[in-house]
Amino acid sequence: MYPEGGGDAAPAADYYSEPSRGFLSKNLEGFIPLILILIIAFFLAIKFGVIGSGTPVIGVVADIFGGNGGPASMLIIGNSSQETINVLNGSTDLVQFRVKSAEDLERNPKEQLAQYDIILLDQSMESDKTVSRALGAAIENYVKSGGKLIVVKNSGIYRKGAPDVIGWEATFGDVVPVECDRVVAGKPTCTQSIVVKGKIYREDEDHAIMRGIEMAPADPNLDVILETFDVTRAGKEIAYMQDTVTKRYYTAIVEKSLIVGKSIYFNYNPGKTPGILQETLEYLR
Repeated sequence: MYPEGGGDAAPAADYYSEPSRGFLSKNLEGFIPLILILIIAFFLAIKFGVIGSGTPVIGVVADIFGGNGGPASMLIIGNSSQETINVLNGSTDLVQFRVKSAEDLERNPKEQLAQYDIILLDQSMESDKTVSRALGAAIENYVKSGGKLIVVKNSGIYRKGAPDVIGWEATFGDVVPVECDRVVAGKPTCTQSIVVKGKIYREDEDHAIMRGIEMAPADPNLDVILETFDVTRAGKEIAYMQDTVTKRYYTAIVEKSLIVGKSIYFNYNPGKTPGILQETLEYLR
């Protein structure tokens, strides 16, 4: 169509429309400097000791840029319950695991831990709850360098060769989200197990671990029997438990988030709640 009034046609450039581009292609030039800054900052942090040289680099980068769809690699330190092992064996899309004892990690613990995305410290089926000072320091470095840690019940409360150390802080620093600072009848409460018959209830309404889980077991007429400990929270409580007989409350799941790492504490056998354990693996993966 010609313009009204018989004038000359408008220049072709006035009718040209640049093809639309996707969000990524439009902003790629802006993303590249940001990515380079993050990479440089990461390696400078390693150089100056802000984070450890044993950092699980792939896991940190995956966290920053949206994660990955494959199963996480997990190292179990200790001896988990058969219920927990059954859940892990049935969750191969979420995690692939290997089991080692604390003694197996005495040699180069920092380098060994750096090979895994998640560390599960679970000595709940062992009488020996000791961890060496070197392994404890390596686990602290691992978490502060971006690793993911799960601690079960009273695992790691003793330090090898140091009978005067009880609890987690002296061995692992501040990465374990609970403390053993209560004494009952002359004994620290993290050394005295309590049997609870009751339910686990969601405390944090928005946390991914308890997504779609109001209580466990879900059947209001069913209770679960759990071994637990009267520990002090040093992180964010995700779930709690209540004994239906005594009506007492105990913390069940606690989380501590560091700058790049995370730690989760289970105050009971996580295999007793398969859905919650699987959601935890998904959350940390």
